[in-house]
Amino acid sequence: MHELEAKVALVVARKFTPLGMTNLLKRFGSASGVVSASKAEVSKVPKVNRQGPDALADVIKSGAHLQEIEDCEKRGIKLLQLEDKNYPQLLKRIDDPPPLLYVRGEINELDDLSLAIVGGRAASYYGTAQAARFARDFATRRITVVSGLARGIDTASHRAALEAGGRTLAVVGSGLLDIYPPENKQFAEEIAESGAAISEFPLRTPGVARNFPQRNRIISGLSLGVLVVEATRKSGSLITARLAAEQGREVMALPGKVDSDLSQGPHDLIREGAHLVAEPEHVYEALEMLKLLPEEDAPEKKSSVPQGMSPTESALWKVLQPSDGLTVDELMHKTGLGTSQIASGLLTLEMKRLAKQLPGKRFVRLDV
Repeated sequence: MHELEAKVALVVARKFTPLGMTNLLKRFGSASGVVSASKAEVSKVPKVNRQGPDALADVIKSGAHLQEIEDCEKRGIKLLQLEDKNYPQLLKRIDDPPPLLYVRGEINELDDLSLAIVGGRAASYYGTAQAARFARDFATRRITVVSGLARGIDTASHRAALEAGGRTLAVVGSGLLDIYPPENKQFAEEIAESGAAISEFPLRTPGVARNFPQRNRIISGLSLGVLVVEATRKSGSLITARLAAEQGREVMALPGKVDSDLSQGPHDLIREGAHLVAEPEHVYEALEMLKLLPEEDAPEKKSSVPQGMSPTESALWKVLQPSDGLTVDELMHKTGLGTSQIASGLLTLEMKRLAKQLPGKRFVRLDV
């Protein structure tokens, strides 16, 4: 049996946990090796469900794995194997990476620079607004926003990333032909146009509760760090944060109102050592993100003035510095421009990724 067919058979059997699957692949060297092994041999592998060998045999006998592959081809859904070159490098490094990903859309090298934003489904206006603020900032810096397509914080993060013209990856806890929540089915297709909807579950798997903790390790595994925005102490977002810490990823949390249940999760994380973040810059500081940004985005001393600037932009560019930030008042003094001109010029420079705002409303130049 071909390796892809064998992997799909293991996944469609639905009786092998991520760790059990990892152990099987290590023991037999490949999915086709697992399929070729006897039921007794498979059953001896640690963390393998005793029902697994029979379920796998039933799938192969019925040809369900071949039908699954055919359905993927008809629906334009890619099957990405762990050994493939474009399998996400960060995800590949976790202890139990999915041997097979179902992908609608594209995962590419840009997604090596990803951050996750997660939080509660019953989010407040504050929570969704803050999630969107961070997602927009990430997207404008060409950082891929990863989340879980759930209601509330997840949806707000995905949508803001798209509106900012960025990439976003939605990791779902269902099959790609049974998107959960159902109202986000069309939204998942929008995401796939400039990012990807991703699952490790067979195509028609419903979004049942037991799937989401398993899904969460992929969200954190795809990301350099995880930002938690609004979560009760029972929220699945805290599972994602715990998994991120176990995977060696940075955990960050946004503080909220002290009397809100939605603040309890982030506040607990902060007390346990998560980075407290209130601005996108705090995220980049926690991750030393400037060292990870593409070369053209990292501040370097260069004297050439970029082409295509307006007179206002050019005047601001010449006085801004790569390291020492200037306030609007200081820019007025140095350029002689009015506040409205400066505000407009700074906005367009930021949109062109030629300047950025630091805490304290100080502005620096990003050389190209």
